[in-house]
Amino acid sequence: MVDRRAPSTPNASRPPAEPAAADAGGEDSGDRVIRAIQQFSRSPAHAELAHSLYGSGGKELTPTQVDALETLASRPEWRMHEFAEALDIDRGAASRTTDRLLKLGLAERRPDEGDRRYVIVQATAAGRRISRRIQRDRYALMQEVLSGLSGRQRSELAELLEYVTAAMEATLSRRAAAGETPT
Repeated sequence: MVDRRAPSTPNASRPPAEPAAADAGGEDSGDRVIRAIQQFSRSPAHAELAHSLYGSGGKELTPTQVDALETLASRPEWRMHEFAEALDIDRGAASRTTDRLLKLGLAERRPDEGDRRYVIVQATAAGRRISRRIQRDRYALMQEVLSGLSGRQRSELAELLEYVTAAMEATLSRRAAAGETPT
């Protein structure tokens, strides 16, 4: 099973996060991270990246559809509830996402022959081809983008991104358990 979710807790080998501090230029590092993400997501390069990576038969897939397609293609077939769980979404959202992929001819759905209470979803041959192409093209792109970094720097970047993802999930889970809402 493909599990795209990060570990639920930050890497224990890292020290606890300190309050955000200004960097040498007097700027808060958290603000710099947010601004860098915003700049990337707003840049023409981001739009071109999405178009070139996620294009499918003249239609552009959304990141959600790509994630769903890659998950579908990772196994021969899925029961809908397992597919929803793998994507960490509810069954209704999984069904709507599957509907979009069905319309594009990238997925198919059928009743489970062994137990009619369940629905089976799977990627079509075209869906599997597109999933492989997206993975291959994304890998090549990241190799090119990261080519200026040493192997150690690449590893550190990956580790930091994994840590931030896990820390964000842990923070949001803690807030949800305490009944807090994001500010």
